[in-house]
Amino acid sequence: MVAGLPTRVAVDFTVGPSGLPVGGGVSLGLHHAAIWPNLQATDPNGKGYVTAQGPASDSLAVQFHFHRPAAAFVDRTPGLGSDSLFHQTIVATVVNRPLAAGEKIRFQLGGNGQTILAPRSSDSDNEFRVTTDGDGDGIFLGIGKSPTNRVLPGDPTHLAANLPAQVKIGEPFDVLIRAEDEFHNLATGFNGLVSVMGEDGTVLTSKVPLIDGLGKTRLAVDAPGPHRLRLLAGRGTLSGRSNPARAYAETPTLKLYWGDMHGHTSVSDGLGADANEFFKFGREVAALDVVALTDHGHFDWPANIKAVQEFYTPHKYVTILAQEAGARVDHMNLYFRRDDADHISHWQTEYDAFYKHIRKQYNAGPTAEVMTGPLHFSLDRGNDLYPFDIWDSQTARFVEIYSSLGASEFPGNDRPLPGAYAGPSKYLQYGLSKGLRFGVIGTSDSHDSKPGRSIWGGYPGGLTGFWAKELTREAIWDAMWNYQVYATSLDRIYMEFRVNDQIMGSDFATAAPIVLDAYVIGKTDKLKLAVIRNNLEIHRTATKTGLIELALEDNPSKGSHFYYLRVTQENGERAWSTPIWVDIR
Repeated sequence: MVAGLPTRVAVDFTVGPSGLPVGGGVSLGLHHAAIWPNLQATDPNGKGYVTAQGPASDSLAVQFHFHRPAAAFVDRTPGLGSDSLFHQTIVATVVNRPLAAGEKIRFQLGGNGQTILAPRSSDSDNEFRVTTDGDGDGIFLGIGKSPTNRVLPGDPTHLAANLPAQVKIGEPFDVLIRAEDEFHNLATGFNGLVSVMGEDGTVLTSKVPLIDGLGKTRLAVDAPGPHRLRLLAGRGTLSGRSNPARAYAETPTLKLYWGDMHGHTSVSDGLGADANEFFKFGREVAALDVVALTDHGHFDWPANIKAVQEFYTPHKYVTILAQEAGARVDHMNLYFRRDDADHISHWQTEYDAFYKHIRKQYNAGPTAEVMTGPLHFSLDRGNDLYPFDIWDSQTARFVEIYSSLGASEFPGNDRPLPGAYAGPSKYLQYGLSKGLRFGVIGTSDSHDSKPGRSIWGGYPGGLTGFWAKELTREAIWDAMWNYQVYATSLDRIYMEFRVNDQIMGSDFATAAPIVLDAYVIGKTDKLKLAVIRNNLEIHRTATKTGLIELALEDNPSKGSHFYYLRVTQENGERAWSTPIWVDIR
């Protein structure tokens, strides 16, 4: 199968020696992290039609369960894991007469000559979970080994490149170049040469070899200010652009690093083999500075700890020990200061009990060992207290404003979460209006084991920008704890934001008037910037050059105020700063 393209899949099941009685059957389950879109079993003449056929036209009754298999569909086979993850399920129940050994059942994804769309994320080991009810008791058990197939990346449609967010004039830096398909999968079938140019078309280097879609080079720039590299390959048929960077004559004290802080592997409910594969992709394919793996629970905590320790390379690549936990109302990621911490000792059901437990297990001493924050929090999960009407500022230090599930800035924002809450109380702006302080991060929530380049959900994944003194675990932790972070969707939009020379995340008192400064470089030429004070836009500006430099004087009334920025590119990707809180005396 080719990622995201129309296809048909047939899985043939041969009845074993014991046969299948009337009332027994076979089910074919699809992993929820693979995301097979728009499947249906009601219209044989419509796209996405799925069905099953037996040796005779009346030998099977077929049902398609869209979200969760019925309670009877359990997997008691050791080592196969939970079938609740395979929750798009075609169930073929034997009717009229038993099926004898050797007879066949064919499951068809794209039945009756129709097509389905393959998952958009490439996958070398896409499993079709097959379970059987061999005695008609309604309990489906796993077979010895379920069939797998590969989801291949498509043909390359563009080039992408990553360089450090900040570079020093005349000092060489690494550039990682990728050929990608339309869904940002690495186009492993591409082998060719790439030319790299500056914005003015000057060729900086040519004939950079890409092997299996990936290549590296080293460059330097000779002018301060914004830089974006242009890429060409295949006689100009493939093009692209790097992330933006700012060049300095001298390296600044605070530096910008990029990370993806939320993702999963098959150890919990995602794809991909394990933590090693996850961290390797983040370092070698996505060229991230910081990565956290947040598998649900603690299925293999020792392996997670080992990978975090082995991949951590101070000043080059930071790994953070983490897990996705939370209460019944929704989830919270835990980020650990140390790389050898114990996982959470008790799973809570109540939201306030979760906070109390974290403080007792980790943060009872003078130094906090864990920080947390709400995820995809604008979903309506039936509890109005989550996330902002119970808040522990000594534990909750951030909100995940954006992931591949969508954005949670305000009701009606672009890219809403599916099933988003209609009222205002589950959005970032509500939390700010209550006077809460927190950092703002973006993540992929990758379930395809591709941190930094995930397209797992309905939207491209997000990223977090860290303003830190150095690329070490301690400095990254401090940046996140002190709100010196911001969020983007997919593109590494460069953003500096200050009020009276105080950086994002600051909280200070002063007299009016105040001066707001912003320096923004987009990946696209056209971008818009909005300045928000107390949840109201007070200034807008736009550019066609990819660079916005803002110096804005504001004269707010006495009292407490907060300011943050929202940047929107012409391709729809965005960035949100953490607020700056100002008390006007």
